Amino acid sequence: MSYKHNNLLAMRQNYWNDNDSPRVLQEKQFLQQMLVERGIFQDATLDDAKYLFFNLPSIIIVKGYAHGFLHESVQSLILKYIDENKQMLQQKSTLKIKFRM
Repeated sequence: MSYKHNNLLAMRQNYWNDNDSPRVLQEKQFLQQMLVERGIFQDATLDDAKYLFFNLPSIIIVKGYAHGFLHESVQSLILKYIDENKQMLQQKSTLKIKFRM
């Protein structure tokens, strides 16, 4: 694992383990809601939202940290990602994260 990968994994884990911040709790609910609205799951659980979060591309994680995951630009990236990976998300398959160089 690269240094960059370790930092992003730590960012994801720190964010997900934050159960005290009202903003983070609201954003986690948003992820659950998006999974339901986009037809991935009928009733998305917090574990379903965690699965989505840990599979989001790094650019979404970085922008989400910078602007918040409820920011319009970040929301559109998340929705695009969900739409492009609908079947894999429904099956909870291991998703290959794409990088742009």
